[in-house]
Amino acid sequence: MSAPARTLVSPAPKRADPSRTPAARPRPIPSPHHRGRARRGTPPFWVMTALIVTGMIVGIVSLSALAVQASFRSDDLHQQLGSLTQRQQSLREDVAAASAPSRVMRWARSEGMVMPERVVILRVPSDPSGLGA
Repeated sequence: MSAPARTLVSPAPKRADPSRTPAARPRPIPSPHHRGRARRGTPPFWVMTALIVTGMIVGIVSLSALAVQASFRSDDLHQQLGSLTQRQQSLREDVAAASAPSRVMRWARSEGMVMPERVVILRVPSDPSGLGA
């Protein structure tokens, strides 16, 4: 029988070189793109985003409600305008009818007024001082 072969490896446990451990290795510097991605995941970013979106939605709903309210007000004003236009036309017709001589005479009689027997017409000089020029 032959003797076992001797190896050059020592039976003592190997110790790792401290400069080769993962904790001792230098970490790569992340690019700005990666740093921004890390920050976006933080809760304040999502909270601020949710607040901004919520504010925008509330603003849009408020503006829509104001627009609907203004539309109803506009419709009311158009109806009032139509009613006032009809009333104005009716009053114009009444004034035209009231200024007719026959209408004036009927109204005067109904109020107890009578025609004078003699009508006197006075002429007023154009010069207010009455001296004449």
